[in-house]
Amino acid sequence: MTVTIDSKTLNVEGGGIGENVEVVGSFVDKWQDATYRKEAKIFGSVRSWTLRCYEENVQWSSSVAKHLQDKAKEGNKVSFSIDEGNLHSVSSTNVYILGVNVDYPRGSKPTSFVRYFTLKLQEAP
Repeated sequence: MTVTIDSKTLNVEGGGIGENVEVVGSFVDKWQDATYRKEAKIFGSVRSWTLRCYEENVQWSSSVAKHLQDKAKEGNKVSFSIDEGNLHSVSSTNVYILGVNVDYPRGSKPTSFVRYFTLKLQEAP
């Protein structure tokens, strides 16, 4: 599996990709022929992703998480793709970075350092 964002390859945890499609529309309650109805007018949909990623033994100055935090602050679109072979793929599309949540696990002095981060992305028009 290969996941890239802004030309950076991500290490995604197993089961760490969530994809959501949310319908955008207007909904009106109606009473018609003595029956309640909810009328919908669908305008389209918005696709978004949540990815749980990690880095091992990476200095903060070289971190993908830091790079993506900086990109999120700029507010510009970035390229995004997922290639999971026959299971699923998202060809090169543009997304907005809506959030980068970084976690630092505690424990006794490890021989390696693992940084976890969760990305929230939304498809850009």
